[in-house]
Amino acid sequence: MKNTIKKITSKQIIGAAVIVFLIAIAVIGGIYYNQSVDISSSNIQTPPTTINKSELSYKGKDGTTALALLQQTATIKMTGSGEMAYVTSINGTAANPKNQYWQLFINGKSSMVGAGSLVTKNSDTITWKLSSF
Repeated sequence: MKNTIKKITSKQIIGAAVIVFLIAIAVIGGIYYNQSVDISSSNIQTPPTTINKSELSYKGKDGTTALALLQQTATIKMTGSGEMAYVTSINGTAANPKNQYWQLFINGKSSMVGAGSLVTKNSDTITWKLSSF
């Protein structure tokens, strides 16, 4: 019987090593990517939506007040603090104290509590509108 084993060339060995190396890099990269990116993570922040100077909307975040999120989202002025905070200006648009105020809405409905008391959820949409009285 004749020996039919072919000799492997150095080019074939180098080619196989390169392929194994590239596969290993792809697998490691995929594992790293999956560990570092979580689409459902609450760390991903949706940018605020400014409809015009008199309206601002943003998403809620589990366990965070509407006021804390507003402070992270916009430049504001207010009187008082915490549960007693009263927002007077958002992104440079001040309410005229004679006939205007910044009104807080949660999921399209006027909030029954102040921004410092309103604890939000990820599914909430918070909207501030410059309203008149």
